[in-house]
Amino acid sequence: MPDLLPLSLSRRGPSRIRPDLAALEATLAALGSPHAGLRSVLVVGTNGKGSTVAMLDAILAAHGLRVGRFTSPHLVSVSERVTIDGAPITDATLARLLGTVDRFDDLTFFETLTAVALMAFAEARVDIAVLEAGMGGRWDATRTAASEIAGLTNVGTDHARWLGTTREAIAHDKGAALAAAAVGIVGPGVDAAIRPHLDAPAAIDAATLVGLEVVDGPRCVASWPGARVEVTVPLDGPHQRDNLQLALALARAAADRGWLSLDPGCVRGGLQRVTWPGRLSWHHIEGRRVLLDGAHNLEAATALAATLEAVSLRPHLVFSCLDDKPVEAMARVLSPVVASVTLCVLDDERAMPMERLQAAFPDARTVADPRLALARTPDPALAAGSLRLVGTLLEDAEVA
Repeated sequence: MPDLLPLSLSRRGPSRIRPDLAALEATLAALGSPHAGLRSVLVVGTNGKGSTVAMLDAILAAHGLRVGRFTSPHLVSVSERVTIDGAPITDATLARLLGTVDRFDDLTFFETLTAVALMAFAEARVDIAVLEAGMGGRWDATRTAASEIAGLTNVGTDHARWLGTTREAIAHDKGAALAAAAVGIVGPGVDAAIRPHLDAPAAIDAATLVGLEVVDGPRCVASWPGARVEVTVPLDGPHQRDNLQLALALARAAADRGWLSLDPGCVRGGLQRVTWPGRLSWHHIEGRRVLLDGAHNLEAATALAATLEAVSLRPHLVFSCLDDKPVEAMARVLSPVVASVTLCVLDDERAMPMERLQAAFPDARTVADPRLALARTPDPALAAGSLRLVGTLLEDAEVA
């Protein structure tokens, strides 16, 4: 949360965006190019990037590799964004590396953390870094890592101000990351109709690298040449099957480049250890079980609604979002599948005002403070609409 950020990050403006790589590239060069020689995999897409990265991280780690992971946003602590061997970067290391880039005054918040992650991975001599793009694919700061392998989860309509007002334009932007990689992989969540607009003709489908056959519920059989293994999708929601297939395909691509020897037992064991809070995860909060899901854009809200219908759960919703989200469309999707709605306001400079939230959910009760809103919401309770809302509620929570 903003008040917990180190001062050197707070002054950089967490919401500032720069659609250009030149400043970060110059900074990394001045720092001795810590990313030079780093083996990395980049995941881009509208939704599911973090879930895919978490699964790929676990698969690679199960093979005995030292893995660095860079994700965003964080939920409770900024150190969550940079992990090595599954552990968040220490406060001391974070402070030291932030101090190293402090003199580069013009870097944005995200550029600064990208530089920190690449320096941390170089110091730790990770075998592979797995990177989640922040936004788009053409000029996202993670592109400075020059990843040899890149994967695309899906193409939605989020961040239209920066990426384009149509899905075709957004696909073109995200496709740039695939085109630049030695191996670009298109996940099963990418619509066939949008595929030509990626402008990445050499990109291959995840299914050509790893097959994934549903057995029953979350149980699936993954297969690639010479191997067949039953696995369990480690995260809830039918959409996570697509993310799993992309993660497996990225692991297969890494194996094809000689970075590891893909072992079925390691794949199965790694997936059993995946956790990714705030993505349809249950938590104990103030003595009760609460379902938390970011659902921070229309596509994610649609996936959440489909999951609730599939499991016949009709929860009471605590909702808030940022001011650039299509709250009216999100409300149309979520309202029919929940029993009631309580609206609150995020502690963020980009929080959506209560007046617009009320206009989208006219029958909702209003309790401005998120924690108090949850306390006044009946069971079963669901909080969704923003990962910032999830982060606020997670501060005192334990996984259920």
